[in-house]
Amino acid sequence: MNLKVMSVLPGFRYSLVAAAGLTRHETGERLTVDPSPQIPRRQASVALRRGLAYSGKLRLDLHVPVAEGRYPLVVYLPGGGFVAAPRAMGRGERAFIAAAGYAVASVEYRTTRQRATYADGLADIHAAVGHLTDRADEYRIDPRRIGIWGESAGGYLASLAGLTDARIRAVVDLFGASDLTRVADGFDPPMQAAAADPRHPIHRYRAATANPIELVRPDAPAFLLLHGDDDRIIPPAQTLLLHQALLDAGAESTHYLLAGAGHGRLSLNRHQARQWTTIQVMTIIKEFLDRHLRS
Repeated sequence: MNLKVMSVLPGFRYSLVAAAGLTRHETGERLTVDPSPQIPRRQASVALRRGLAYSGKLRLDLHVPVAEGRYPLVVYLPGGGFVAAPRAMGRGERAFIAAAGYAVASVEYRTTRQRATYADGLADIHAAVGHLTDRADEYRIDPRRIGIWGESAGGYLASLAGLTDARIRAVVDLFGASDLTRVADGFDPPMQAAAADPRHPIHRYRAATANPIELVRPDAPAFLLLHGDDDRIIPPAQTLLLHQALLDAGAESTHYLLAGAGHGRLSLNRHQARQWTTIQVMTIIKEFLDRHLRS
């Protein structure tokens, strides 16, 4: 395997070894994903509005079905290691969900590039939800049905937002961290040293002072958590910890571990990365949203 040592995100490093494996008993469900059946690249049934201002210089992109009607809102939070939040990320995945009957907003939020902390990013997300619901008529949104979906740093923030915003009914967290004080557990010493460095984006974003796992409550929204078992940036135990905490509290949580999958677009190879854009995985996300936002 041609293992890259440094990721494309400043301050982030790949572990040279996978974290300790999880047994079948420790996970909700293991999935073997065939990466061949990919979602369509384009969806003719949805329209995309780009660059909608929602707070200061912050922008969001909005997919909405072309057909008339009001649609449940799904707020998508891109990953970027707390360094960037590119709203163009996941366009194909967002269009796939929108084509199933959702308004999907990809939201940029402040990161360490703006000398922000998690509190600023979380405030941006709450502001985006408010902006969208305040203009529900214009955007053809049903403000009573809101879900949030993020990956990596966006998954961490999606969990935080879901646990701090009563308007959110469903959370989809793809390979996000839940306890950043243990974010390098199971990885090699260089990775552990990098995560402990105060210059690391996790510390500059003060993310370790706001762990989703500490905010779990019995009336939390429903959670869907997915992680690759060969993730070399965020160990799969992170979503498992949150899953177990939610179940222990009496909340609803579903957890999937994808066999051989990595950290989304930052996977070790194309085969790993393509698992996240399969019809199989995206249908799991769609059906979860259907259960909690459409029924």
